[in-house]
Amino acid sequence: MFKANGEWGIMMEKHTTYKNVAGFRCILNIEKQTNDLYLVHCGQQQCPPGYTYNHKIPNEYHVHFVLEGKGILEINDKLYHLKKDDIFLIPKGHPIRYFADDENPWEYMWITFDGEMAETYLNHVDLSAETPVIHSSIPNKVYAPMIQKILDTNELTFANEIRRVGCLYEILSTLIEAQSIYKKEQNQYDYPSTTYVDYALQYIKFNYDHIKVNDIAQYIGINRSYLTSIFKKQLNISPQEYLVSFRLKKAAELIRTTNMSIQDISASIGYENALTFSKMFKQTYGMSPKNYRNQDIL
Repeated sequence: MFKANGEWGIMMEKHTTYKNVAGFRCILNIEKQTNDLYLVHCGQQQCPPGYTYNHKIPNEYHVHFVLEGKGILEINDKLYHLKKDDIFLIPKGHPIRYFADDENPWEYMWITFDGEMAETYLNHVDLSAETPVIHSSIPNKVYAPMIQKILDTNELTFANEIRRVGCLYEILSTLIEAQSIYKKEQNQYDYPSTTYVDYALQYIKFNYDHIKVNDIAQYIGINRSYLTSIFKKQLNISPQEYLVSFRLKKAAELIRTTNMSIQDISASIGYENALTFSKMFKQTYGMSPKNYRNQDIL
């Protein structure tokens, strides 16, 4: 209810609206389904030459994917010259303007969303008011079918409302994954190095008998050189040295506490060749596995 001119009236709710005209397709006023992340609207536009849009202070986040052409974004008194496969953010709480190029006007698609996790997801691709522009590591046309899928679910059904949220998650997860490729090349990752070391140690603990260092790096999603670097920095040992040491400690424990043959122990910790195992064991413990067992008995 609302009060106007001293009289009470009924506040009309905004309903989901779909527009499809020449050069412009958009779905608006999408029903909110979750507090974590929700879609507000999205669309696609082929701008005419010199097209200018003055955006009042937005209450949500707007991410634009430039498909073709050129344009200029103005935010915080800075100008950004944009082109195909650039991605730009209209951040919450910041008025902006953008202009289509006079000779080669841009075409873009956009998603507008908000929620408790929205800023966190944007931080994972380095989009913020301070860095509102990034260049996509994959062609922006990859996102087109996902956004078009949202536009195609314009009928007012509960299933479509849920489906659109799913599409939004797919778009953002694809964006985060794609941009992480570049970050990995620069040894920039989503989590602190201590987190990756902890994950690596846990993985080794439960898989030491059949893995290699490349398997560890692949499992936690970083390259081998970075894995080696953070191991040496935190543990003063390489991943390979740690893996060998862990295996030999397990072997020593089995020698002391079981009646398993040396050959079976060798196989159980990942050494198919018992002679190789014995050599490695002697280098670490100063005696052969057999003598180590006999010493424990004595």
